[in-house]
Amino acid sequence: MVPDLYPSIHQAHCFLEALHAPLHHGEQIELRWNSPNFRGSMRRNFYPSTEAAAREAVSLGLNHDVYVGVAPRWGSDGTGVGVRRLGALWADLDAKGEHTVGSRLQQLEDLTCPPSILVLTGRGCHAYWLLSRPADGLEPLERTEGVMRRLGQGLGGDPVWDRARILRVPSTFNHKYEASRPVEPECFEPRLRYDLDQLEEIAKAFPEEGAPEGVPTSVPTAGRSVRRDALAAPIQTGERNVTLASVAGSLRDRGLDEGNIGVVLLEVNRLQCNPPLEETEVLRIARSVGRYAVGSPRYRSSPVRRVRRNAEEV
Repeated sequence: MVPDLYPSIHQAHCFLEALHAPLHHGEQIELRWNSPNFRGSMRRNFYPSTEAAAREAVSLGLNHDVYVGVAPRWGSDGTGVGVRRLGALWADLDAKGEHTVGSRLQQLEDLTCPPSILVLTGRGCHAYWLLSRPADGLEPLERTEGVMRRLGQGLGGDPVWDRARILRVPSTFNHKYEASRPVEPECFEPRLRYDLDQLEEIAKAFPEEGAPEGVPTSVPTAGRSVRRDALAAPIQTGERNVTLASVAGSLRDRGLDEGNIGVVLLEVNRLQCNPPLEETEVLRIARSVGRYAVGSPRYRSSPVRRVRRNAEEV
């Protein structure tokens, strides 16, 4: 019996639309695929529309591992040179070592800016943060890759932050196992989009690996980097969540509980934040950090927890 592929094609099409649409003149979508029993080079093809790419991906996915270029390609160039804009940031988070799929999902749930799209891959998950405005041009592309690198490193993900990256297509299968595992969306919110500044704020909450020369002097506070003078001047929009979360981590290290952390954060917010965050938002930061044991590596190595921002920050 021939399977009904329409629901799968529709799902894959919605995913590609969120990442690529509208395609600009000269842009195409790259698919790559290989057989699970074949270890040679991948085959590839380029498609002029999201519909055509979705149909081909789902059809191939019945018997092949199928991947898509996360960014649209200029012509038939599948290298970084062929990428002229990025509509999203992404991370590849495997369930390995100390992590399970559940812990990965919780890790993402705790972020201030949760992913717009979350795809379960049969081994872990791929997270996508859609941009409100695509990064277009050499300098914005390089900046976006830098934010993505720091975000991926901070989450403990695989090094997949290059602009020419290919990742699995939802509604296909992961054939690397004896019993094929479905690649399926866990979360799909294409209207949830972020300015790059918002995502950069989250990324900056992680310690940077190999910080370039010229980065301002910082001191580690609960695993984060905070300027030495962070509390000596007004804390502006774009730095408030990061700074308050770092202060919360420092207080937790000293043994303070959620209630006392909240009292201190509310006062710092009142006196230093310009403009102040909502009280409920500040208390969420205190609750997120205060629930962990003193010295816990989770609050030490993770950024601001999932705290809803004021409308001007969303």
